[in-house]
Amino acid sequence: MKKSSFLLLLITLFFLEVKPLLAQTLPSGGSGKSAGQGENRAVDPDSPVVSFGPTPKQALLLGEKAAGRLVIIDPETLEVVARIPAGGNLHEIATDGRYVYIGSNLPGITVVDAIAQKRIEPIDIGAFGDRHAITFAGTHLYLGHETNRLITRYDPATKKFDEVIGLPGGSHMLIVTPDEQRIFTASSNGSVISIVDRITNEKGQKNFSFTNFPGDTRMEGMALSPDGNEFWALHMHAKEISIINMLEMKLVSTISFEGGLNNRIKFTKDGKYVLMNELQGNELRVWDVATRKEVKRIDVGAGGEGILIDPVRPRAYYTVSAGNKLVVIDTNTMTVIKEITGLQNPDGMAWFSSK
Repeated sequence: MKKSSFLLLLITLFFLEVKPLLAQTLPSGGSGKSAGQGENRAVDPDSPVVSFGPTPKQALLLGEKAAGRLVIIDPETLEVVARIPAGGNLHEIATDGRYVYIGSNLPGITVVDAIAQKRIEPIDIGAFGDRHAITFAGTHLYLGHETNRLITRYDPATKKFDEVIGLPGGSHMLIVTPDEQRIFTASSNGSVISIVDRITNEKGQKNFSFTNFPGDTRMEGMALSPDGNEFWALHMHAKEISIINMLEMKLVSTISFEGGLNNRIKFTKDGKYVLMNELQGNELRVWDVATRKEVKRIDVGAGGEGILIDPVRPRAYYTVSAGNKLVVIDTNTMTVIKEITGLQNPDGMAWFSSK
């Protein structure tokens, strides 16, 4: 056989046999770039669910933006229970203890039955515009429609929207108290922090009262202390954290810091510390609430975004998006106790507790 023919045969065998095998064994986006750089592609939303067992009564829910999957993790074993295709570019996630509500690139709000581990009929939001913020409180799902500067409330029991709130600025993130009487939102397009209270006047008419604080041109991260006394809002461009005393309803402190892009903060379960992400750094930053000082940085190896506090254990979960992993942190010692790797640009999380 001529050398040229032999070489052509080798090349043909490589593409037919060897390359497919490599594609199966290498992580998606095997060029060496992370999923956070957009190399991984979402799986077909109608592809089969990958399940390793039933959904536990309590579970960590996580969205893979690049893979377009809802991941269910058992917090006891810290093992993946299921991967459910749910559309590409998953961001925020909320749950009512049975259904999971997800913002993805599929039309409307993607809904997954967490017990059956399957996608069901989505929620049509066409009348209100695109959304980012998603949270569940009391018996309702709340959505923030940033471009149209609205908050909508959806009742899963009636499958209808029963409330629309106009805002002075868009709603990129939302916090709603369990009794649904107070809503916190920060705008990334309106330079304002808004606290919305439900009120009833002397005639018994229900309405809303707005308390607004000046914000930055890019605001996302917010956190309410476990006792409800302090609200922290993160200004990405100004590199500041506004601290609002909820008993006096006034701004009481401003923390300035240095950093790249920081857009998520969360109080620990005991309320002693606030955790802050680094999108472009390698560390999770820890602030002492009492002193307003940064006291520690936890090296996680790459930039991250989502932070969720375990309501049962002294533990925090941090989606290290650029590192394609979830980092589990002991909030007593502020040390990493486990890494769950092989995720594709993980971001939003929610805590599932079955009804």
